[in-house]
Amino acid sequence: MPRFTVASRRKAAPTMRRCLWLFWFCTIVTNLGLAHETPHIAADSYQPPSEGLIVGEGDFRFRYLPGWGSEAAAKLSLGHCHAMVVDRAGRLYLANTNPDYCIVVLDESGQLLDRWGDFAPQAHGLTLSLEKGEEFLYITTNDKNGKVIKTNLRGDILMTISCPLESGLYESADDFRPSKTIVLPDGDLLVLDGYGRDYVLRFSGEGKYLSAFGGDLGDGETRLDHWGPHGGGLDMSDPRNPILILAMSDQQTLKRFALGGTWIDTIPLPGGNPRDIVFFDDHIVIPHLGDNWPEDRNAAGFISFLDRDFNVVANLGGKSRRDGNGKLVGMQHNSHLFRHPHGIVFDQRGNLYVAQFASNGTFPLKFERIVREH
Repeated sequence: MPRFTVASRRKAAPTMRRCLWLFWFCTIVTNLGLAHETPHIAADSYQPPSEGLIVGEGDFRFRYLPGWGSEAAAKLSLGHCHAMVVDRAGRLYLANTNPDYCIVVLDESGQLLDRWGDFAPQAHGLTLSLEKGEEFLYITTNDKNGKVIKTNLRGDILMTISCPLESGLYESADDFRPSKTIVLPDGDLLVLDGYGRDYVLRFSGEGKYLSAFGGDLGDGETRLDHWGPHGGGLDMSDPRNPILILAMSDQQTLKRFALGGTWIDTIPLPGGNPRDIVFFDDHIVIPHLGDNWPEDRNAAGFISFLDRDFNVVANLGGKSRRDGNGKLVGMQHNSHLFRHPHGIVFDQRGNLYVAQFASNGTFPLKFERIVREH
């Protein structure tokens, strides 16, 4: 057995003190939510926090409600949770990849109201549309030979859009793998082929192919690189000139286009992975699947709030880094609250619901908005 002399003990003491100091420093920094170098959690080990906590900044602070929907969760087996919408009655619709029920219907308390849809085992995008006073759902499936499926709120199929081979853009229907549908004011549909050929395809409300841009069409910024147009939203700030905002996922940017396909500008979101666009309180809210996805597939992800000048004003579960001139140079998660946030929706009271991809089959998370008195 080795023996330690007095001299060796004296030599070891400063080293031990430095190790202990480093351990406590890392612990404090992590608990303060300042460190990105938190241990990664594998997808099959993730569990949402069991205790309530407050997240966010400024006017965008939310109280996490642990255990929301636990009774419904016990009755369900969820696949990847991809998107959520809310109807005028306050009912929540969740798109997931369970082959027996792609849509789960919940109330705001988390009670299970309905489940249906064995026709879309790879349900990905979910859009709610109000047409002549009636609400409808557009479900996109991103498997090979993907489809856009229009249903009523009971799950009856009303229309199906398949690969527009007549466009001349596709050699095989298997190349059409749409990620989201956006309904235009005139009733036409924009379909984002975010897992296929990266086109933005325009269809009539009856499902007839009309035109396309993006993908390999055009030049320069007009083109959309692969794993690009994953989600998006229609900015109606000027009703006479709607602007399409695309969440360019792996490209770590947003891109804005006129509806005819004219590129307006590109907004960098370094370190993020924007999956969709949601408008809330004159702000733009973006779920980021993870930090620098796909290079790091185990990063936790976070949610950003942007003002209409595209400045990040708040992050939930994450932080921003800026240079000396205030320019955004990076974003990253700083907690394990989320696991791949993919789809979000706000109810009529401003509460936030988060659907998560590859998160161990966990139920969506609910956050109660904290209204700050001015």
